[in-house]
Order: sequence, then C-alpha cells, then structure tokens
Amino acid sequence: MELETIILEDGEFRTTISEKFRNRKAYTTLEPIVKSAIPGTIMEVLVEEGQQVKRGDALCILDSMKMNNTICSSFSGVVKKVYITAGQMVGKDAPLVEFLIR
Repeated sequence: MELETIILEDGEFRTTISEKFRNRKAYTTLEPIVKSAIPGTIMEVLVEEGQQVKRGDALCILDSMKMNNTICSSFSGVVKKVYITAGQMVGKDAPLVEFLIR
C-alpha cells in the first residue's frame, strides 16, 4: 500500500487510507449545536446561557463507561441554550449546547 498525506488541525500525517474512508460521506453541519457523540451521564455543566464561548472551551463533563470526557465547543459564539443538567443521562446525538454564531 502506498502512503498518502492527510492534513488535520494538528499537522500533516502520512498514512494508508482505506476504501471505506475514501468513500465516506463528508461531514458538514449548519446547525450551531454541540451534540453528544456517545451516551453517558452529564457530570458537570461548565457553561450557562448568555456566556461567551470560544472554540475549544470546555462545555461539560460527560461520564461514559466510567471515563470522564470533557466535551469542548466546536463553535465560537454566545451560548443560546443549554439542554443538559448535571446528573442527566444523554444518548448518542443528544443536543447539549446551542450557540448564537457571530
């Protein structure tokens, strides 16, 4: 197999690329909503409505399979709505935080 170069946020990497990866659907979102990628329990909510948030800021702590996962913002903007509370169980793709994008 031939190595190919891919460019990610953290830099440039050389790797093999599978056919499944080549034929994947491109991920795009127009929704300014951060959703849960995995099911779990919200341990702590770190933002509130009206708060200014930068891309990469921590939004909440999600416990899944006895591991705490910090969920970070993929948007910069103002928090429009917080859909979660501490202790709440969420499923995969559950909305966590919605933003007003500026």
